[in-house]
Amino acid sequence: MNIKEKVEKFYYETKRIDRNNIEHYLNIYQNNMGRLEGGRQHDPIYNDENAKYQIYTFGCSWTYGWYVEQEQTFTHLLGDENTAVHNYGAGGTGLDFAVKTLSEIYIPESTRQIFIITVPHYFRRTWFDDDGVVMRPWQVKEKVNINEYNNYFNFLHNYELLNRFVGRDKIIWGTWDGDLPQEKFDVIWDKVEDKTDDDLHPGPKAHKYYAERLKKIMKERFEVYKTGTSRAYESTR
Repeated sequence: MNIKEKVEKFYYETKRIDRNNIEHYLNIYQNNMGRLEGGRQHDPIYNDENAKYQIYTFGCSWTYGWYVEQEQTFTHLLGDENTAVHNYGAGGTGLDFAVKTLSEIYIPESTRQIFIITVPHYFRRTWFDDDGVVMRPWQVKEKVNINEYNNYFNFLHNYELLNRFVGRDKIIWGTWDGDLPQEKFDVIWDKVEDKTDDDLHPGPKAHKYYAERLKKIMKERFEVYKTGTSRAYESTR
């Protein structure tokens, strides 16, 4: 299998090829450490495809909600009777995965889609080793041999690409990485005193804090959560 075939199989079919040239149907973004089990895209309560607002969140395990129940995640806390939420967070992933996933669900003519991207460390990039084995995005940056100039270039490229493709006003940019230029973001997830048992991920209170800040932005920018807003049923877009 040549370079083109291996890369395209991973990109389009979400299959990875191991060192023995064997295909694996689970890609590196699903079932990380046996936890994702297909993801949390379908919220248990706020999942009405005809709701007036459709919120999609992207990011790493912080967005997914490592070690917290789905109902405790900031994504779920953004839902209400007029707002459906879709959690596309996946552990260990970086901005390149968010860009790929968003591009697959974005509907240009829709006025109901709102995107929230919480950017993790910008050195998290999908890459292949010399044998054509796709590596996990959180592999140590020294092993990838990519310097900080390239890391920031990759972030800036994806950031500007989405803003121009989707529209800056349709995206709420957030981050928890203090090394990224803060002026690029609408919200910083900076209060995470409440940690999960692994001491690495935000707990329920931290998710609630982030959700409240996001709600404030959406209320101002999109008029979401305004009292007296009637439910609007439209064709799915």
